[in-house]
Amino acid sequence: MSDKPAVGFIGVGLMGKGMAKNAVEKGFPVTVVAHRKREAVEDLINRGATEASSARELAEKVDVIVLCVTGAPQVEETLRKRDGILAGARKGLTIIDCSTSEPQVTERLHQELAGRGISFIDAPLSRTPAHAWEGELTTFVGGPAELVETWRPLLSTWASAILPTGGPVGSAHALKLVNNLISIGYAALWSECYAMMGKIGLKPEVLRELIANTGMNCGNFQNFSKYICDGDPDAHQFSLSNCLKDMTYYNRLATKYNVATLMSNGALETLKLGINMGFGERNIPETVDILHRLNGQKEGPATGD
Repeated sequence: MSDKPAVGFIGVGLMGKGMAKNAVEKGFPVTVVAHRKREAVEDLINRGATEASSARELAEKVDVIVLCVTGAPQVEETLRKRDGILAGARKGLTIIDCSTSEPQVTERLHQELAGRGISFIDAPLSRTPAHAWEGELTTFVGGPAELVETWRPLLSTWASAILPTGGPVGSAHALKLVNNLISIGYAALWSECYAMMGKIGLKPEVLRELIANTGMNCGNFQNFSKYICDGDPDAHQFSLSNCLKDMTYYNRLATKYNVATLMSNGALETLKLGINMGFGERNIPETVDILHRLNGQKEGPATGD
C-alpha cells in the first residue's frame, strides 16, 4: 500500500490525462471519473489507476481531488450536482483546481468550503498537452504557503515549474488570465501580421524566418506559425472557444479593478468574430483565418494574394 495520499482526478482530457498519468506512474494512488474521454480512462486504468462511478464516490475515498475542467461553470457543477463532490466530501479534503477558472468564483468557493473544513486552492496550468504528458507543465498556485508545500510533491509529478503567487486563493487564476492575455493577444497580433504578408505578396515563411532571428522569437510563436507555414493546426491544441472564455474572464477581472483594456479588447473582439464565423472548435493557430476572411483572402495554410 502506498504511503502517498490518495488522489482523485476529474477531467482527464488533453491536459488532465497527462497529469494523471504522471501522478500514477510516480507512485500516487490515483482514481479517475469518466466524462467524455472513455479511452483516456481505460488508458489510465491500464497504467494502475482505478475508476470511481461519480464525483461523490471519488470524494468519499480520496484525500485530494484535482479538477481539470473547462471553466467556472463546470467547476461549480462538479461540486454541486446531485452526485457531485460536495455530496461525498468530508472534512479534511483538499480540492486543487487546475482549470482556467474565474478568480471571483474561486475566491467565493474557497470561503464557502473553508467553512466545511475543505481546502480549496487554485493551481492553473501553462504550456501544452505534450508538456503535460512529459511532466513539464508550469503551474501557478494561490493560497497559504504551507498548503502549497503540502501538495508540492503531487504538483511536481506533472509540473517542472511550480510558482506560488504569494497571494490568496484566487490569485493564481488571476495570474493565469494575465498569462493567457499575453499568448492570445500575440495570436491576434501574429494573425494580422501573417494576413499582411499575403497582401504585400510575401510568403508566410519569410515572416517566420524574420522573427526567428530577432528577440521576439519564442516557442509560442513557432508553434503558432506551424499552421500557416506548415499546415499543422494541432501544434497548439487550444480551442478558440476556450480562448474567448479566458478573455471574457479577463475582461470581468479588469472591470472589477477598473483597469483599461485597450489591448485585450482587440483580442476579445477578434475571438468574438471568429466564434460568429463558426471557428469555435478550431485551435488558436487558426486565428489567422479570422483575419484572412475579414481581408477577403483565401483561408488556410500558406495563403497569399
